[in-house]
Amino acid sequence: MFKKSILCMSIATVLTHSVAQAATIYEKENGDYLKVYGEVGVGGHFGADYEYGEFYTDEQSYIDDSFATLGLKGETEGIYYRLELDYQRENWEYGSGDMELDVDKLFLGYKFYKQHAIEVGLTDTALDDYDKYGDFTFDTTVETGEAGDQDNTIKYEGVADAVRMGISYTYQGESSSGSEQGDIVNGYVGYFSHVVDVVVGAETRRGSDGLSKYGEQNLFTFGLRAYVLEDLAIGVNGFIENEDISQNNTTDADGDTVYNDYHTLKNKGGLVSARFNATDKIELTSSINYEEYEAWDSSSAYGDGVDYSWGKERIWGTFGINFKPSRPIILAIELNVGEAAQDAYAYARIYF
Repeated sequence: MFKKSILCMSIATVLTHSVAQAATIYEKENGDYLKVYGEVGVGGHFGADYEYGEFYTDEQSYIDDSFATLGLKGETEGIYYRLELDYQRENWEYGSGDMELDVDKLFLGYKFYKQHAIEVGLTDTALDDYDKYGDFTFDTTVETGEAGDQDNTIKYEGVADAVRMGISYTYQGESSSGSEQGDIVNGYVGYFSHVVDVVVGAETRRGSDGLSKYGEQNLFTFGLRAYVLEDLAIGVNGFIENEDISQNNTTDADGDTVYNDYHTLKNKGGLVSARFNATDKIELTSSINYEEYEAWDSSSAYGDGVDYSWGKERIWGTFGINFKPSRPIILAIELNVGEAAQDAYAYARIYF
């Protein structure tokens, strides 16, 4: 980890000088180009409640969520590429609470026919871009738990008229905490228009075969955006998940942990969201959210044994105001009511 951090910091030092000059490093007549992009954000969670299992500590009511991204993207002779570094606080459950620099994306891609392409490397899996498509709020809504960014991934994405589609395969995937999950396949197909967008997706994984608590999984997602008026849009998002989780573990002769006794836990969630453009610079968002996880159910044989204050399901609402003084700057606050993991989330971000 130390060597990896030194590498990231060295690359970031080189890139920072280029950012001060221009966003486009070069662009040639044959289509080749190299650009720098990124964002810097400061903000965090107010009134954080550790019981919901979303934060790394129960000793603070404010959880910092400062974040920065610096990336390079380009194309050379039809091969496009991307290198992206993230500097973020590990503020999630089981995180260290420290600011860490990491390589978030590192891949090559090839556009082989019109709007069809294949990417290989460390990249986001296909479903990652569309698993929350019907959600207009920023931070405090239903999480589907799809694979996200993964090493050893090959991904296809394409567009045919109003239809977009994608599928990816990951060899030996990992959870956000680094636990093994086995091979992962996910994908989506969607219809997009000026009136309505509809996206359905699915994910399946092979499981860790005793190497971690994560066994086989099947996930199905749905997202919809309806553009009701010029300034008003309504969204719907939901997921259903069947996930095998180890119920106990043993130690083998070498002292290694062996996970066993996998059982299927059923999880589901959904939301209805809205976005209203009050002015050219002010955007209002809202959502009503529902989640149900079998691990929360104290009456289930596969619950985690904790008597949560919200029971086996929770419902909460989110209300947000986004102020955009200019295109690359956004100042926002989201307030929560009901069974939410925090009272509010506020942030300021600059994109370049």
